[in-house]
Amino acid sequence: MAELRTEMKLFFRYAFNTALAAGFVTAMVLLLPGIFGIRPYVVYSGSMEPGIPTGAVVFSREEDFSPKEGDIITFRVNDTVVTHRVIENRNGICTTKGDANKTADPVSVEQSQIIGRVVFCLPYLGYVIHFLRARIPFTAVVIAACLAVIADLAYTPNKENKEIAGRN
Repeated sequence: MAELRTEMKLFFRYAFNTALAAGFVTAMVLLLPGIFGIRPYVVYSGSMEPGIPTGAVVFSREEDFSPKEGDIITFRVNDTVVTHRVIENRNGICTTKGDANKTADPVSVEQSQIIGRVVFCLPYLGYVIHFLRARIPFTAVVIAACLAVIADLAYTPNKENKEIAGRN
């Protein structure tokens, strides 16, 4: 029975540490570029496939620049953030198009709407971000982490508990 407790303790400890490490790495990937003026944006459509797949996270450097033909930019259209390729720039007014789209976007992009130029993207990370933003999955993750800690404490053998408490 003691062997089973030890195995359960190790399982919960490894599961908890793995989840903690994954959360830390994800946070660093999303927050560290911010030091350099780079912000992440989740891609929700397939308009830029295959280069930027649905569910990817694009990292755009927020800067003032004059986009050239071929640049991939992130810009605002009303309340929506869009990432498309510049196919023409005339006097600061850009015509954009998704790589998978057959026609150019119907609305031109002014310089004031441009957030920045895409520096790089990470495929599939957007699915993780979307999952963690929902309330129910977030609550489930928090509960699972709490249960892992409680299980870790519950499966600690009595000898260790006595040593921690200072009793022999």
